[in-house]
Amino acid sequence: MPTPQDLTVGEAVLYPREQAVGLIYEVYERGPGVRPGVQVLLSDGRDLSGFSAEEADEFLQPVGHTGLAYAFTHVGQLHADYHRGHFAEAFATARLLAGFRHIRYLDAK
Repeated sequence: MPTPQDLTVGEAVLYPREQAVGLIYEVYERGPGVRPGVQVLLSDGRDLSGFSAEEADEFLQPVGHTGLAYAFTHVGQLHADYHRGHFAEAFATARLLAGFRHIRYLDAK
């Protein structure tokens, strides 16, 4: 059983299923007494959307915080912010952090 993790906005994660680096761009409440879920943006701009806390424990590997502060409003804004380069520095940091785990993550994929 995976170790429970408390992820925050700006946290870099590995998504081993696709050997990709992602960023947590939102943490959302799921109800009283239930650990929050997270939403993930991959470095290629794909929005993986939501992971329950249990799914995040199973599928995401945190590698450290990037310093990103982001207030999610809607997917259109997320898409526009990505294409304007708002996440570029955070993804560069995320790839560097991930590269300490395995060199393949240094790729801009």
